[in-house]
Amino acid sequence: MAGTTEISTSDTSLTFAKGLCVLKCFDADAQQLTIPEIARRCGIDRAVARRLVLTLVRLGYVRQTRRSYSLSPRILVLAGGFLQGRRFGLAIQPVLEGFAAQCGQPLSMAMRDGEDAIFLAHTGGDGLAPRLGFTVGSRLPLLATAMGRALVVQEPPERRAQLVAEAPVAAWTEKTITDRAAVMRLIEGAAPSGIMHCDGEFEPGVTATAIGFRCSGGEIAAVGHSAEGSFYEMPGFRPRIEATLQRCASALRGLL
Repeated sequence: MAGTTEISTSDTSLTFAKGLCVLKCFDADAQQLTIPEIARRCGIDRAVARRLVLTLVRLGYVRQTRRSYSLSPRILVLAGGFLQGRRFGLAIQPVLEGFAAQCGQPLSMAMRDGEDAIFLAHTGGDGLAPRLGFTVGSRLPLLATAMGRALVVQEPPERRAQLVAEAPVAAWTEKTITDRAAVMRLIEGAAPSGIMHCDGEFEPGVTATAIGFRCSGGEIAAVGHSAEGSFYEMPGFRPRIEATLQRCASALRGLL
């Protein structure tokens, strides 16, 4: 992430970093973990993992059920400062909902976190939601999704090239473009408008559109839409979604 290379390791806390690693090792596929499993996922000694986990249990961020551990609702407090400070509930969410109502389709907003796109807001619509059950905090691969590519498009050329060269590539579906040069051509081709499309590359049968934008504070964000591919076959649907996303991005730009 930007800025991390300028901080010397002597000025950081290794223990704190390991504690954050423990929190991050819980996900949709690993909601409950034992101490050995946590140690293995974090690459740390079991005794160290045990002390870190028990500290988090005592602080209320992790709860214990016999020999298994899982995140508690208190973990959401860690994100609360970011979301409240950016006025997501008061300003961002109403704007997103307004444009979703205009087009009658679900819309989402994301920012880049390292080599992933992370959902920060979502609102429903009449369109069919993607089947993977995305919600606030869900992560998407940068190079195989419209939202991820839309974020990459907004980066400076040298950073754009670095992300395409280094971000993970995986064949999520039969349609996923895994050739980095081909992905780079798509991203470079979309640079003038900032609009990216993905047709079934991350979710079979699902088409997605997204547009990235630079916030007034300098950070990069993207707004996007995804629905069953049949929606995009309807006359005029694609340009209508693109226009909605462009107006939504313009409205959000000044709020972030």
